[in-house]
Amino acid sequence: MFGTLTIMNAQQPILFRQARTVILAVVLLFLSTSCTALQRKNFPVPVDHHPHALAEQLFLNGDFENALLQYEQIYETALSPEDKNHALYGLASTQMMLARNANQLIEAISNLQKWDAGKGTAPFTENRHLLILALKQQSTLIEEKSKTFTEHENLQNSVIANQQLKITQMTTANEQLQLEIKKLRKQIEEIEAIDENVQSKRKSL
Repeated sequence: MFGTLTIMNAQQPILFRQARTVILAVVLLFLSTSCTALQRKNFPVPVDHHPHALAEQLFLNGDFENALLQYEQIYETALSPEDKNHALYGLASTQMMLARNANQLIEAISNLQKWDAGKGTAPFTENRHLLILALKQQSTLIEEKSKTFTEHENLQNSVIANQQLKITQMTTANEQLQLEIKKLRKQIEEIEAIDENVQSKRKSL
């Protein structure tokens, strides 16, 4: 019995050390996992490593030219159809933001339709602010163009009205001149008739 106790007492430090080693390993593993998660949370990966995020940031910062280049690059180099279609959404939104004539706007809308067709029934995960800002921009441009067109049309109508007024005035003046000419001719005819009458009486004397 004492021999058995002696063996058990001799094994206890070994078992304790093994248990302590296991516990220490678990603690280290937990700390390592926690530190990794904390590091990812507090120190995000630079935006440069996420092309879509960089393109969106450029767009939201108002750097639309570089955003367009970034989206074009993503679209050309995307490996999956999802990434390609996601880039097409950003590309179309940026094109719409930069569109200044009908052809550019038509191209943007065409790409937006292609994106919608490629999207199918998949959930909307793209940044909606891109399209909203682009639509607001086009709304502002259309309003400005409409205002400019109205001002130009009003000016043109004013010029036409002035020309018509001048034509009317000239026509009236011409009519009055014609009346004066007729009046003068009549007076001349009357004077000539009187003169002929006088000459005729002189001859008779």
